[in-house]
Amino acid sequence: MKTKSIIYGLFFLLLGTSVKAADNKVGINLYESGMLGEAKVFFLNNLKQLQDEALRAEACYYLGECYLETGVPDSAGIYYQEGLTLKPDYPYNLIGLAGLKLSNDVKGAEEQFKEAITTKGYKKDAGVQLAIAKAYMNAKDMVKAREHVNQAKEFDSKSGLPYLVEGDILVAEGKVGDACAKYEMATYFSPDCVGAYLKQAQLYMTTNRSLSLEKLNKVSELFPEFGGTYRSLGELHEMAGNSKAAAENYSKFIRSGYYDSENLLRYAGILYYDKQYEEMLPVLQSVLKEKPENLVAKRLYAYCLSKQEDREKCLEAIKHFIESTPEENQICQDYLCYAEQLTASKAYGEAITYYKKALTSDCKRQELLRDIADLFVKDHELDSAVVYYNQYMDFVQEPAAEDLLKLGRCYYNMACQDSVPEMQKDDLVKADTLFGALSVQVPNSYVSYFWRARVNSMLDPETTQGLAKPYYEKVIEIALAQPERYKRELIESYKYLGYYHYVIADGITTKNNGNPDPAKQEYGEAKAFFSKVLTLDNKDEVALKALESIKL
Repeated sequence: MKTKSIIYGLFFLLLGTSVKAADNKVGINLYESGMLGEAKVFFLNNLKQLQDEALRAEACYYLGECYLETGVPDSAGIYYQEGLTLKPDYPYNLIGLAGLKLSNDVKGAEEQFKEAITTKGYKKDAGVQLAIAKAYMNAKDMVKAREHVNQAKEFDSKSGLPYLVEGDILVAEGKVGDACAKYEMATYFSPDCVGAYLKQAQLYMTTNRSLSLEKLNKVSELFPEFGGTYRSLGELHEMAGNSKAAAENYSKFIRSGYYDSENLLRYAGILYYDKQYEEMLPVLQSVLKEKPENLVAKRLYAYCLSKQEDREKCLEAIKHFIESTPEENQICQDYLCYAEQLTASKAYGEAITYYKKALTSDCKRQELLRDIADLFVKDHELDSAVVYYNQYMDFVQEPAAEDLLKLGRCYYNMACQDSVPEMQKDDLVKADTLFGALSVQVPNSYVSYFWRARVNSMLDPETTQGLAKPYYEKVIEIALAQPERYKRELIESYKYLGYYHYVIADGITTKNNGNPDPAKQEYGEAKAFFSKVLTLDNKDEVALKALESIKL
């Protein structure tokens, strides 16, 4: 508990820590890398700390861009206006406001663009041209956007930023290959253009992971303090199934301080797959504090608790999730999580219900048929258990030894409960067939022979045919290698063989008018086997009484 408290404390301390920045460079890199949520967090934090009006106006412009590109134009307008008020001669916020007009007042927007361009000191500024290009790009006017990108290239032929924006335009048009080429040009002219490296890496993630990793490693070497790189590295390793590396890199990103609730949710998911449940819990608690009804956070919280030792708390959490989430938003794993917790609480009937729901929601999960069958066994509903075991057997190409044993034991136990002889025999024959198949799969294990012995003992209730004899003998042959481990099985085998020889001897005695002499050998065999029982358990009452009754 002490360790857990330390983890909680460290994480919440991290959440409450403000990262101070003297300028907007980190935020601009985040924005140019396409990390809009993270950039927004940076600028909102930095805006409160900056004293310089020019930097504050710059932060307002980028906040407006972040809000606009994430579909919140009203908030974008508020920040553009705030920036313009702070510094009227800083043209970027005027461009932002003009961009908002492009959807319904093109002429008015173009007039504002001209006003921005003619601002003192910005007439031939490449950055202003790129800001206008982005405004047109956001308005889906790629022709105009390219015109201003080309103008920016004329004003500053040595800058990589025009190629960065040109790459963004090509991505918007679905021309990924061409976009990567432009991003490459951006890094050629501006080796410090972090956004170009990261955007290339993002595009390569699904098509060329090794190249994506190469780009990201290069950025982490050039700019080791930039946290956004580690976010992308975490995502890349997550996609590759390397949860440990994903968690290590994503935690570095989180420590940068520039993350939003979506980042925390992704981090929680990565920690879950890396089985870091204690570390995951405070992350989710932070998200739920901000967004208590977030479906993904609630789901992950329940999953996380399901891995903890407090079963009662786990069951409460997943039950709340199931009951508070509309059925159309529930998935197979939700039902499985609940079913597993119900099983752990021995609520087998309810658990079966949710395993069935899981199977219905994902018909490919046919292995759940076996889980359902197992629960029916625990709930003493053998008729239903054999139905589901057989359905599972039909699904798999070759049943595993464990499955043959389970179904065979079901039929055996059903036979023990049967009151109709014909039904009992039918169940016993099915069990014997399954145990026979098991002996083929694992011929060196005593298990199949032991259960065949029990089945055949029931098929020969008077023990006159000795149907179980060869199987008990095989059990003894295998079990004698470890007599202490298989003590119970050896005792049962010796008792059966002792009784079998006693029955044979008794039959011979009866045929000879009560004269036991002709049966002396069989009595001796019976005596020898019951004596072997006493070597394993000298207080066994059955063996003691049997030996007492054998006078020879």
